Parts: sequence; C-alpha cells; structure tokens
Amino acid sequence: MTAAHGWLSDVTFWVDGVPSGGSALPPPPGGGAGVVPTGGQGFSLSREDAEAALRDFQDILDELVRMEAQAGALTVLRSAAEDPASRTFHEVLVGGGGQGLGVFGDGYEHVQKEIAFFEVLVARLKKALGYVTDADEDAEAHIGAAGGAVARDDRGYLE
Repeated sequence: MTAAHGWLSDVTFWVDGVPSGGSALPPPPGGGAGVVPTGGQGFSLSREDAEAALRDFQDILDELVRMEAQAGALTVLRSAAEDPASRTFHEVLVGGGGQGLGVFGDGYEHVQKEIAFFEVLVARLKKALGYVTDADEDAEAHIGAAGGAVARDDRGYLE
C-alpha cells in the first residue's frame, strides 16, 4: 500500500467504550458502558456519530474512485496539433519532453493519494464499529494474493 497505510496506526478509535481492534473495557462500578482511558491518542465517538462519519467518509471515497478514472483519462490525451505551441502546451498538461508527469499526471496522483487516505480511514472506522475483524482482513489479503491481485479492482479474483 502507499504511505497513507500507517497514518492512523498509532491512533485508536473508541466507539461506545470499545477500542478498534479490541474488546470492551470492563464496565465501571455501578454499571454503564466501558470508559475510554485518558492520556492516549485517539477519538472517542458514540456509535451513531461513528456510523454517520463512516457513511460520509465512504461517500467521499466512492466519489474519489469515480474521479480516479476521469483523472486517469486526462493523462493519455493527445496533442491537438503537431505545431510547437500545441506540443509544448500538451507536455505541460500530460507530461513528456522533460516535463515530468504534467499537471494532469500530478492531479491523478493526488486523487490516488486521497483514495489511499480515505481507504485507511474507512477501514479503521469499520474495525472500530466491529464491521471488520482481523480475520476478515487476513482473508482478504490471502484471497487477493492467491489471485495475484495488485490493484484495488482485482481483489479476490482467481485466474
């Protein structure tokens, strides 16, 4: 994965006293839900707030994935003409001629980084809400590896 993979690795999400990847704390004397310990890095959310945030972040992720295809299409545009001005303008937009990736290529990479960012955020919230467990993540990795999956769209397909 990208550099965004570990950006929340040291942060715990607490949903109604249950940490992401852990079990509930023992209830305090007198009943009630487990409490979030003080002094640690993390976010404490009610279940309703966590579910609302998850929906919002998933919507953003879905939109970014749609944008990725559109941004990728811009990186393969052809020059409008073969005159020097058109070629130079084209190189600035799509790269080539020593211009690096060009504006469209940089934009495409930025969208990919945003996708990686929101994938991690959504995954961590799903784990905190108990929608995904470590066993689910291990199974996804094994299935993807068995199918030779490299890209997000190819996960789980065995040839």
